[in-house]
Amino acid sequence: MKKAEFIDSVEKIKELEEAANEGYARAQFNLAMCYEQGKLVEQDLDKAIMWYKKAAEQGNLNACYIMGNRYYNGDGVELDLEKAFENFEVAARKGHIIAQQFLGECYTFGQGVEQNLEEAAEWYLKAAMRGALEAQVNLGICYSQGMGVEQDYAEAVKWFKEAAEAGHPAGKMNLAISYFEGEGIEQDKEKAVALLIEASEYMADAQYLLAQCYENGEGTALDLAKAKELYQQAADNGIVEAKEWLENQAAE
Repeated sequence: MKKAEFIDSVEKIKELEEAANEGYARAQFNLAMCYEQGKLVEQDLDKAIMWYKKAAEQGNLNACYIMGNRYYNGDGVELDLEKAFENFEVAARKGHIIAQQFLGECYTFGQGVEQNLEEAAEWYLKAAMRGALEAQVNLGICYSQGMGVEQDYAEAVKWFKEAAEAGHPAGKMNLAISYFEGEGIEQDKEKAVALLIEASEYMADAQYLLAQCYENGEGTALDLAKAKELYQQAADNGIVEAKEWLENQAAE
């Protein structure tokens, strides 16, 4: 059965429907994609989800991930963290990298399963070793905080660097914190600030940390105007501490 992207005629859609109705999981998945994208059929998300479910029930790796993600976010289905976990687990055990990352998060926060930080770290490691950037950051946090693994700042830095060098904002921010504190790496506040500047383009937390650097002249020249600008950005993006700082400034 060809992938959905190569289905280019109504006749092939009919063949796909026949195969899907006969119970072929790959055909069910491809038909779901056609309905989701409106490819040679009228777009119909309900039918797409129906076929994704059927394919997932047969263990189709990508269908399991997609249904796990939909249950996790309540996207087109009722939010159900237990079903999300079940689908992520099937996909993860079959090697789906992002499902492995999500499975780690489920274990970290006890979403759909009992919290288990050791299991979380193991799944983050599986995904991180295969290049999942979010998993690399999460694994670094596990090592920096001793969550499910023995605390190891150098190992944390290793994974933060992997993600940061690939351009991941949270990787850059956490590596900046490591440089700032001198944990697992030689302290270098100027490098920390350089990384925070890059991360602050995408992350409110990085904006807040960078504002503190400018306010206190750490790793960069003292610049209260720049600090205030960054506190305002962070506050606008939901950082409560930044909002409190601005309110305190206004009250003085």
